[in-house]
Amino acid sequence: MISPGLAARIVAGPLIAALLAACASMPTSGPIVQGEQVDVAQPDSVVRAIARPPESGMTPVEIVSGFIQASASFEDDHAVAREYLSPLAAGSWDPSTGTIVYDGVPTLAANGPSAVDMTATQVGAITSEGRYEVSPPGRVITDAFVLDLIDGQWRIADPPTGLLLSRSDVERAFRSYPVYFLDPTFTTLVPDPRLIPVDGPGLSTSLMRALTAGPSQWLAPGVRTALPDGTELAVDAVPVVEGVARVDLDASALITDGATRRALSAQVVWTLRQVPGVRSVDLNAGGQVFPVPGVGNPQPMDAWPTFDPNQMPANTAPYAVVAGRAVILDEQTPRAVPGAAGLALPPLDGIAISLDGARIAGLDTAGALWVGPLAAGQQLNEVIPEAGQSRPSFGGGTSAWVVGADGIVREVRDDGAIVEVPIDGLSRRATVESISISRDGTRAALIVRRGPRTFVMLAVVVLREGSAQLQSPVRVENRLASVVDVAWAGSDRLVMLASNGAEEIQVYEINLTRATLEPLGGPQLAERVAAAPGYPTLVQGTDGTLYDNAGTGWRPAYRGSSPAYPGG
Repeated sequence: MISPGLAARIVAGPLIAALLAACASMPTSGPIVQGEQVDVAQPDSVVRAIARPPESGMTPVEIVSGFIQASASFEDDHAVAREYLSPLAAGSWDPSTGTIVYDGVPTLAANGPSAVDMTATQVGAITSEGRYEVSPPGRVITDAFVLDLIDGQWRIADPPTGLLLSRSDVERAFRSYPVYFLDPTFTTLVPDPRLIPVDGPGLSTSLMRALTAGPSQWLAPGVRTALPDGTELAVDAVPVVEGVARVDLDASALITDGATRRALSAQVVWTLRQVPGVRSVDLNAGGQVFPVPGVGNPQPMDAWPTFDPNQMPANTAPYAVVAGRAVILDEQTPRAVPGAAGLALPPLDGIAISLDGARIAGLDTAGALWVGPLAAGQQLNEVIPEAGQSRPSFGGGTSAWVVGADGIVREVRDDGAIVEVPIDGLSRRATVESISISRDGTRAALIVRRGPRTFVMLAVVVLREGSAQLQSPVRVENRLASVVDVAWAGSDRLVMLASNGAEEIQVYEINLTRATLEPLGGPQLAERVAAAPGYPTLVQGTDGTLYDNAGTGWRPAYRGSSPAYPGG
């Protein structure tokens, strides 16, 4: 995480994670329009900064300004930026401990003959692990630089612990990629987004260093890794020759069994398949080929499709509610689901379908929660009668998750047990209004209210001794004023119904890996959204119509309400 020295320089309030993003106002209907975004995932768009060394006779303000600008150059470990520091400070300054990201141009003002005060609007931070953290709206950086005269020239004696970079500096200097870990069942990969400096080791080496170092501190409680504790690269480089990436792990990896080796290989292959030009991975451990059951070596990039974090069940189709009945929308005429839910017993409103398609949860017209199997002759059970609950969510499991009118998250297990789920790290002034569990079961997207604003926070789902809790909720953006619904469009993408200030509600997509917030328009008076990887996003309007967007604008697709995809 960011070092205490740098954190102490920032106005109070916890750092919270997500995305470098900007968004532009646009109409709520019509075709998709690309919005302003921070895109650090394109290696072919890199423009390196040219740092200027200090000149003789520069004032303290000019020295500080030059240092901040030169910090954007990563060449030779920020060699030019170090020239603005005193010899002692140049030797001790460690820019790798983290980065504070500000917007625009900082204000610099002399404070006496040998000090300079800096003020800027903070938009985020990058941890030493490379994870981007979004700052709350309105956060301000205040920093004071003390300078010494060295041989008649001013030099900074106490630089910040870490880097100070502008938003545009980060766009230029970093690329964003996921590093893949595993869900608690060792069956599905989970992306852990990282920002990787352009002026650093090769991409394949950087990604494998991140993988062997383990998941980020934020995600670690919710995921696992197949790499044995302490496993490192035996050769601290991953060369790519004629499309083959050679990975040499130390002998620690050899203690794994066959199933673990398959999971380990999936982590390595999926992480390295993002490197341009890589077609296969030559995986070795302890100076020998790392044997993996069911696959040869080198391993092709498509070797592990079953670990796909965005894999949906075969014949996936959207669901909805028509006249109180839950229906499947896989045909021109909606087809009632089997069992009581398809007979409107009781009439339902908000529904969720388990990822395996075997269970349904929904609210009746009075707001009570009902849960049961999707099977002929089977009934639904009223499990929580209180009104005011959120639409339920299954994620990838068989438990239905819901938020009560009291703001408490509850898990309704398939045996009927109802368990309250604590949230560790949420401000006392914030109230949870709804929940959407990721299909890998490791993260929860929460709509949180604080005062007049509602926004999305991402929490880690932690399983301990058979019980779940939510930890470390962090914001995913800081621009939108009101969010009314959220759904998982993929393992690293969210879609939201939200507004930016006084504008009407529209659809926004957040790409958690590429650090983008993109407005997508939408039908007027949109109320609910449903999404799944590889399938059209569905939006419910107040006119009883479900809309989708095939790339040419939002169009009426079905009559009905409460759209849902399995696992939503």
